[in-house]
Amino acid sequence: MKDIQSRGVQKRKKPTGTILTMDTNLMVKDQIAEALTARIKTLEKELQQRVQIETDLQELGQKYKLIFDKARDAIFIIQNDVIRFANRRARTVLGYTDEELSTTAIAELIHPKDRNLVASRHLKKLKGQKVPGTHSFRVISKTGKEIWVEHTAVRVNWEGQPATLNFVRNITKKRKLDAQLQFTARLEAIGTLAGGIAHAFNNLLMGIQGHTSLQLLDIDSKHPHYTTLKKVENAIQEGAELTQQLMGYARKGRYRSRSIAINEIIENTSRTFQKMKKEITIHRDLTQRPHAIEADQGQMEQMLLNLYINAADAMPDGGDIYLKTKNVTHRDIKSNLYEPRPGKYVMVTVSDEGLGMDKKIQHRIFDPFFTTKKSGKGTGLGLASVYGIVKSHDGYINVQSKKGRGTTFFIYLPAADKRKTKK
Repeated sequence: MKDIQSRGVQKRKKPTGTILTMDTNLMVKDQIAEALTARIKTLEKELQQRVQIETDLQELGQKYKLIFDKARDAIFIIQNDVIRFANRRARTVLGYTDEELSTTAIAELIHPKDRNLVASRHLKKLKGQKVPGTHSFRVISKTGKEIWVEHTAVRVNWEGQPATLNFVRNITKKRKLDAQLQFTARLEAIGTLAGGIAHAFNNLLMGIQGHTSLQLLDIDSKHPHYTTLKKVENAIQEGAELTQQLMGYARKGRYRSRSIAINEIIENTSRTFQKMKKEITIHRDLTQRPHAIEADQGQMEQMLLNLYINAADAMPDGGDIYLKTKNVTHRDIKSNLYEPRPGKYVMVTVSDEGLGMDKKIQHRIFDPFFTTKKSGKGTGLGLASVYGIVKSHDGYINVQSKKGRGTTFFIYLPAADKRKTKK
């Protein structure tokens, strides 16, 4: 029995090698599972990190895009002669969309007179050659507007190819302000000179007038020198009128300002002038209730007559002069040369259909002694005195003209202060 039992027990025992193999397999599987779990956790962590990096990059890109688009300067990439990438300011200044910029040759955006210079500097920059750090030129917007810009560029690589990163600032207003300051300074200097000359010349005329008058006191019309002395006296009178015009330009004349109605002065002076110039027809379009202005009546009359004469001279064969008055404010005054003071104004316009002027002449018409008339036909003081009278009354004057298409003068006179008028 014991043998049988012992044999039975022996039959139920498992082989030792098989147990070890199973344990080993279990251990290996556990290790693999742990390794896989660790790897999964690592991958999950890496994935989270990558997602975070991408999120950070997107946020950073949005921040840079925000800064890029909010920049006051136009910023863009030029590659292969077109704009490959532009910020919002660049699109606003030029008036083109990104798609239009990418298909428009950069040369078409540059003013024709500046293209060669800009193209030359761009090529030098691409080649790594030295060029001036900043320079100015004109660009043309989609609407055809001429814009002065200040430009700086650096060479970069864009998508593996050479390009330039460009920074452009609109300096149109700055240039207009500079032109205004130069224009004002030039006229002030000329005015000072004109005033000094007029004063000295007037003193000489007074001396001549005094001696001439003394001579005339001792003789009568039958004297052989009487006619000659009278001619001298008339010449002195003409010279005095010239000095008065110079004084007007230099703003050193004696004015008696009071509240006046400009329409009445325009009516009287224009009717008188038309009687003298039968070949001229004057049309009046005067507002019914213009603001009263604080001005010297004699100076206003001289200003208007000089403008009528200038208009008539521009129409040697006769023509039409158009006079207009209108109540405006400083917001209605458009000029590149000054910033008008806030307030109410009376606008007086004098228009003709004459020869007109080019821009070169327009820049000089208020200079004393400048004239386009033949020698002996004009003193060049008419418009100069107009300018002086307008400025002495704290007003403004603009001119619009085209060659062969007539000229219009816009005069803005400040309305009188009602509180001062009542006193």
